Amino acid sequence: MRARLEDVQWGPDESFLVRRYELPRFEVPWHFHPEIELACIVEGEGDRCVGDHLGAFSAGDLVLLGPNLPHYWRSVGAGGKNQRARALVLHMRPTSLGQGFWELPECREWKQLLDAAPRGLCFDPGISARVQPLMKSLESSKGSNRLLGLLEILQILAEGAGAASRLAGVGYLPDNDSLAADRMRRVYDHLYAHLEEPLSLPEIAQVAGMSDAAFSRYCKKVTGRTLTALINELRVARACKQLVETALSVSEIAFLTGFQSLSNFNRVFAAAKGTAPSLYRSRHRRS
Repeated sequence: MRARLEDVQWGPDESFLVRRYELPRFEVPWHFHPEIELACIVEGEGDRCVGDHLGAFSAGDLVLLGPNLPHYWRSVGAGGKNQRARALVLHMRPTSLGQGFWELPECREWKQLLDAAPRGLCFDPGISARVQPLMKSLESSKGSNRLLGLLEILQILAEGAGAASRLAGVGYLPDNDSLAADRMRRVYDHLYAHLEEPLSLPEIAQVAGMSDAAFSRYCKKVTGRTLTALINELRVARACKQLVETALSVSEIAFLTGFQSLSNFNRVFAAAKGTAPSLYRSRHRRS
């Protein structure tokens, strides 16, 4: 199966991301993204596929993935109320720490670490035990302390890279269009900047440098979605954030996220989230 491009959504004040996932089970699709990923399994077990490598994972699994390396994590068994899936995932861009950072003499060990990441690195339990609490602390860290925490993680990984298992084979070539990440990144950036406005296929196709028909096919192949479905997904994601973090009314949020009517917003939101916007707000409102 061809891997699909995942859009890793960034905030305006973030140079790297740390997210906590707490799910009934892992059902991550076969996907890739231009960001470097560090995935730490806190709880759960199942199958992990990285490139052409298929293996098992369990709590404590710690894997570093280079840009555009296809991967998935999937829980085993039918699941149940006692089964849980929890993970901490860090994403960063190769340029997150600035152009030329990895070429500094003091960063030689970290550069070697990233040079090995395109095949995927699985670290031993000792390294995972040191990294996991640092990843947890990054969730609440701010400013320079957050950056220092990231550098500490990089140092621990670099020290353990020699004993880490290489996952994808030496000759593995990803079955995806590596140019898709750059092309679709331009598209995503344009969509984010204009979500509140009417968006048309000719406009987006021009951003991608393709004809309307060619881009329609390309968008579905690379993202697994039609352009309309992709736009609706991004608008709903922005609406969720505003429902939780602002006091704006549901109708105000509907129009600020680009929906042309409240009824259309309610319909699309309910189809995506399985609940009405007002109920979503009451369940997720931050205290």
